[in-house]
Amino acid sequence: MKKAILVVSFGTTWREARRTCIAPVEDELFAAFPDRAPARAYTSRFIVRRLQAQGEDIPGEAEALEALRAAGCGDILVACTHMIPGEEYERAAALAEGCRVTRPLLDAEADLERMASLLGGVAREEGRPLVLMGHGTDHAADGVYARLRSKLPEGVFLACVEGSHGLAELLPALDALPEKRVTVMPLMLVAGDHAHNDLAGDGPDSWKSVLEARGFDVRPRLQGLGALAEVRRMYVEKARRSVDS
Repeated sequence: MKKAILVVSFGTTWREARRTCIAPVEDELFAAFPDRAPARAYTSRFIVRRLQAQGEDIPGEAEALEALRAAGCGDILVACTHMIPGEEYERAAALAEGCRVTRPLLDAEADLERMASLLGGVAREEGRPLVLMGHGTDHAADGVYARLRSKLPEGVFLACVEGSHGLAELLPALDALPEKRVTVMPLMLVAGDHAHNDLAGDGPDSWKSVLEARGFDVRPRLQGLGALAEVRRMYVEKARRSVDS
């Protein structure tokens, strides 16, 4: 029986973010399963269309699964890089019925504890409080961010672009900091549109601009989680558990 590994990500139109955040995750997953034919897919229909218009043919997950099955792959490991078990993850998992599908990055309590520890290390490396931008969602999975927030060490803060906990809710705690110096960073696989525009853009509504208007010295860390070796290890471990279960 032919075997394959399909790495499924939300995707990004930012070429540098694909190179530094998505490709390294894909490469480590492919290397961890050398007996499986490698394939990739994006779940964002908008991003797939945009890339195709630019001459880059990265398929959606349905098309990628169909192509692998047509090629005779009867054992497909679907390694999802999604952060939470939200709408995009659920759709990919449903389309991959009958395949081994990994769980999202932030799922079990152990995942949240490991991520909280990792983020505490980033804050220490920066030498200043760390303000994280999650994506957030109206899906019930938005509660994952609240669970992670409860585990974050002192000096690490988390809010989301969408969902139930925006930047405004963090401002009283940030204003109470002894020094007005923070690093802002995306809690996302890639540093793409949200990171460059909503988080660190020059527009008046960006988090950077809002915080600077309140007197903060803001240092953007435009690094997606996929660029961190520990996060890539988490993805590989989840894939191994999916195969071994």
